[in-house]
Amino acid sequence: MALKKDNINEKLTELKNRMKGKQEEIAQEWKLAQKEWKSQQLRFRHGLKKQQEKLTLGWDEVQDKTKEKLDDWLDKLDVKELEALIEHFKTNLNELEPLPENAVLRQLPTRSPMKASLESVLAKRSTHRNFSGETLPDSTLAAILWACDGTNRSSGKRTTPSAMNWQDVSVYVVQANGIWKYLPNRNALLFIEGKDHRDEFGEVKPWLKLASQHLVFVSDSRKIETIATKLVNKAFEVDLTSGLLGERLRAMNAGVKIQAVYMAAAALGVGCACRILINDKPARELLKLDRQEKIMAVCSIGKRPESLLDHTI
Repeated sequence: MALKKDNINEKLTELKNRMKGKQEEIAQEWKLAQKEWKSQQLRFRHGLKKQQEKLTLGWDEVQDKTKEKLDDWLDKLDVKELEALIEHFKTNLNELEPLPENAVLRQLPTRSPMKASLESVLAKRSTHRNFSGETLPDSTLAAILWACDGTNRSSGKRTTPSAMNWQDVSVYVVQANGIWKYLPNRNALLFIEGKDHRDEFGEVKPWLKLASQHLVFVSDSRKIETIATKLVNKAFEVDLTSGLLGERLRAMNAGVKIQAVYMAAAALGVGCACRILINDKPARELLKLDRQEKIMAVCSIGKRPESLLDHTI
């Protein structure tokens, strides 16, 4: 009996010793793991610091190169040109548009509110080529004109952007009582031509002639010959006043206004269809355009018919 008890005690002692050895082994492995983890952290921090130093050096190099280019650009300009450039950016863009002699103005009313969210407007935006023939209220027309070319701050800046602030695109309104030019700073229409000439601007589809208004976007090449454009041409040897670059910028300036018309039309539940004129000679004559002015596009707007029979003829 005593022998069995001694054997059990020996086995228990052996088991305790083995457990103690295992604990010491685990403790040693844990210490090694902690040491390796700290080592990895140090390597990571060192690598991150190196990357940060590289990025900082890279950004410093970019800044230095930018400063060099700016200094080089300024060196090419004389004092008078720099003064002219400063004055160009100090110009009050909110000045009222000059008027021709015996000008006839039609003041626009307070515009209709557009409370739709941007997401809903983008979801509803679409082209509607059919119109009922009913006349849009002046408040609706005022809202659409403001959206595409109105002023939205005291400085006279517009609701839509323009390359180098050329503001080369003007909006003409062709409606039942004649042709008018939109004057954003005056919130008014300038009389151009009498009578209803909408037929001359609806050549693609008969029902387009039932649009309430045709908005004609006209770009004037004379407006792109600013002091800023001349200085850029001189400093970077890039001619923006002619060729493909100039055409692309003028098309972009018209394009942003057209998109604004579409969005405003969607917000107001108005039909809208944009296009170019295949033969614009009659339209040019009616608008009394100079050779430097170019019709970029036409947007027809009006009430949408509820059925095929809902047309006012």
